[in-house]
Amino acid sequence: MSIRTGLVIAVASIGILAVGWSSPAAAQTAACTGGGKISKQIAKQMVAAQDAMKAKKWQETLAKLREAEAVPGSKSQFDLFHISEIRSYVYTNLRQEGDAARELENGLNSPCLPEAKRLSHLKALVGLYSALRNYPKVIDYGNRALKISRDPDMQVQVAQAYYLSGNNKEAVRVMNEVLERGGVPKEQQLLLILSACERANDNACVSRVLEKLVQNYPKPDYWMNLMKALRRGDTDDIQKLNVMRLSAHVNVLKDPDEYKEMAQLALDEQLAAEAQSVLEQGFTKKVFADKRQIDVNTRLLTKAKTSAATEKAELPKAEAAARSATTGDADVKLGAQYLAFGDPTKAAEALQRGIAKGNIAKGDPKEAQRVDEAGLLLGIAYLRNNNKVDAAKAFRSVKKDPTMVRIAKLWLLNT
Repeated sequence: MSIRTGLVIAVASIGILAVGWSSPAAAQTAACTGGGKISKQIAKQMVAAQDAMKAKKWQETLAKLREAEAVPGSKSQFDLFHISEIRSYVYTNLRQEGDAARELENGLNSPCLPEAKRLSHLKALVGLYSALRNYPKVIDYGNRALKISRDPDMQVQVAQAYYLSGNNKEAVRVMNEVLERGGVPKEQQLLLILSACERANDNACVSRVLEKLVQNYPKPDYWMNLMKALRRGDTDDIQKLNVMRLSAHVNVLKDPDEYKEMAQLALDEQLAAEAQSVLEQGFTKKVFADKRQIDVNTRLLTKAKTSAATEKAELPKAEAAARSATTGDADVKLGAQYLAFGDPTKAAEALQRGIAKGNIAKGDPKEAQRVDEAGLLLGIAYLRNNNKVDAAKAFRSVKKDPTMVRIAKLWLLNT
């Protein structure tokens, strides 16, 4: 709502009638003197002020209000309330936000303000003080408005005020409430909370908001920043490698060090073909720019090719051993290797077998990650076979490790 629109609503509550005006509903408390009527001695001036206001003659309106105030005799609370309300509207149209806010505050604090109109006054004050960049006032009146109605737009304005005043923790808290309402959040709202999370150095918060952004606005920059945030978290090598697999899939693996790290992680897992593929992509995309990067990654690629040739020669023997094994570890390992060698059909068969046998990494401190990785790899294998239905089922089977679950949910966005 614009400031002017808010004040139109506020002034609509004044109840300006004709000579002998009355508005019994406005007299909310005994302190509202005047019996709900404009005093007769200022009725002429007030009618003139009303007519000038309708004609948008702002200075004339103010002059007539001053004449009404100058009439001898005390003014009732009802008189003062209406004078302040008209002035607030006029000052807003004159772009004198400070004066408008002062007058509207007078109306807000008047015993003559109908309770049903309090919310519109609070909203108008939030708009005025936002324009004045008086963030403590925005927060004060915004929170008072939220006690009456949990309006999402008002929550956003309050969150922005917290953010602009440096209180990032409260900005995040308020915006999280907005996001929890469900539905599709506005992109700008997400960017606001993202910035607050970043200022608060809350990486977990950053990654949560980036997840919302890629779910609803899947731009490459959001994907790239999300992948970086996930890797910055408390991730082990298994989780990190799987984040990088997703990064490569959504084409946001860009940095030379990322290619090198992913290749090294794959080599550590005895997935030399995957390391070879990653490095070859890096060279094809010319991500290795200087001589040192080229030399280091050329040596790493040579190592990956040699190891991949050995692993490929041993695949028949590895398959025989995996089929006869009573636990699923060997089958899962075999499936990962087939996937690395570009055979998703055999990969899916081996991974299905391993998952069905169970007892994957039993007793290992990383058991949860290994079990979930099997589900992720199976989903990737199905996806590469263009079997999106079974891929989605595989990704949904990932349930043990929180980080792996998050990775699986992001893969689901690509099925």
